[in-house]
Amino acid sequence: MLTVLPVQEAQERILRSLEGFTLPEVWVPTSETLGRVTARPVVSPEMVPAYARSTMDGFAVRAEDTFGASESLPALLHLTGKVPMGQAPPGKLGPAESMEIATGGMLPEGSDSVVMVEYGEILGGQVAVYRPAAPLENVLSAGEDYRPGDKVLPAGHQLRPQDLGILAALGIAELQVFSAPRVTIISTGDEVVPPEASPGPGQIRDVNGLTLSAQVRESGGEPAYRGIVRDDAEELKLDLVHALEEADVVLISGGSSVGTRDVTARVIDDLPGDGVMFHGVSMRPGKPLIYGAGAGKPVFGLSGNPVSAMFGFLLFVKPLLRQFQGLKPFQDYPPYVEALLDTNYSSPGGREDYVRVVLYPGSPGSHGADEVDLPRARPVYGGPGLLNPVVQGDGYFVIPRDSEGLNKGVRVKVFTW
Repeated sequence: MLTVLPVQEAQERILRSLEGFTLPEVWVPTSETLGRVTARPVVSPEMVPAYARSTMDGFAVRAEDTFGASESLPALLHLTGKVPMGQAPPGKLGPAESMEIATGGMLPEGSDSVVMVEYGEILGGQVAVYRPAAPLENVLSAGEDYRPGDKVLPAGHQLRPQDLGILAALGIAELQVFSAPRVTIISTGDEVVPPEASPGPGQIRDVNGLTLSAQVRESGGEPAYRGIVRDDAEELKLDLVHALEEADVVLISGGSSVGTRDVTARVIDDLPGDGVMFHGVSMRPGKPLIYGAGAGKPVFGLSGNPVSAMFGFLLFVKPLLRQFQGLKPFQDYPPYVEALLDTNYSSPGGREDYVRVVLYPGSPGSHGADEVDLPRARPVYGGPGLLNPVVQGDGYFVIPRDSEGLNKGVRVKVFTW
C-alpha cells in the first residue's frame, strides 16, 4: 500500500531537494529567446527612441506659433520643406515656420510639436493651422522609452514577444539566458507500442511519450524521447543510467502503480544517490507518482495513464523546470476563470480531486445579479486512462482533500489549459 503525501508537501520536498540549483548560463541570439529566462539584468546601452519623432502625419511646428489659432482665424506659417523618411530634416525651424512630416519622421531642430494633417492646410507656400498645438503634442521625445543605463529587464524574467521587440529596438542581438532543461522521457510497458504501429490484441499506442515531450517544450525544456522499454528491471536500469548521463531530469512513464510487475521504484532505488524519496501523492488523478534521484539528478515515475501523467507533470515536474531556469516554481498569478459549477459533484475525500470541465456562457436564472455574467463549468467525466476529458475540456478546478464534493452553483476557479 502506498504511503501518500499531500500535494503541497510533495511539491515542497521536490523543490527543497534541489533548492538553489539553476542551469548554466548561455548566450543565445535574441531571435531565439522567446520563453527563455534572462540570467542577468538587461541594461539599455542607448536612448530609445534615438531622436524626437512624430507620431502623426502632419506639420512640424513650434507650439507657441499656433497659440490662439482657430478655424475662423488660422495661424499662417511659412512652409520650409518636407522631412524625408529615414533621413535627417533638411534644416531647422525658425519662428512662424513649419515643415511637412510623416509618422515616424525625425522632428526638425527648433520644432516641439506636430499639428495633425486634419488641422492644417497647405496654401501655396504657407500652412494654415486651424487648431492650437500643445508642446510635445503628437511627439515621441528622444529617450522617452529608455535612456542609457536604464534597467530594461530584470534577471529571472521569462521573455515575451514585447520583450524581444524592445531588445531589437536597443540593438541587442544576443542575450545571456539560462540553459533550457534537458528532459529525457522513457515510456515503459510490454503492452505499449509506438504511435505509428498498429496495436495487436492487448496492446496500446504510446501516448505519454508525445504528450510529455510537448509539456516539456511548453515549459521551456528540451525533450529527448528514448522510446519504449519493456517491463524488465535490468533493461530499464541500463536505459535510465544512459539517460542520466545526458539529461537534467528524467521522466519514466508507466510502472508507478503498486503491483508484482512494477519495476520503476525498484530501479530508481538501485541508482547511486538518494533513490526513491517518496511514492504516492494524495490526489486524483495521479496518485501513484514516484520521485527520486540518481547521480544527483531528479527522476520522476509518472503513471502510464495519460491524464494522470499530465497532472503529475503540471503539479510536480513543471515547477521544478521553472526553478531550474531561475523562475519562481509557481506563477504569482496563474491563469484561471471564475465560474459557477452547473451540477452537484461528489468527491471521495482524503485527496485533492482535479476535476476537468467545459466552460460555457452563463445566462440569467436563479443566481444573483452579480453572477449572471459568470461562465458555467460542466464536469467532463472519465477515468485517468481517457483523453477525452482533457481534449474536450477547457481546464480544471480543484476540490480540497477535506471536502466530499461541491454543490451546484458554487464558484470555482477553473485553471485553463
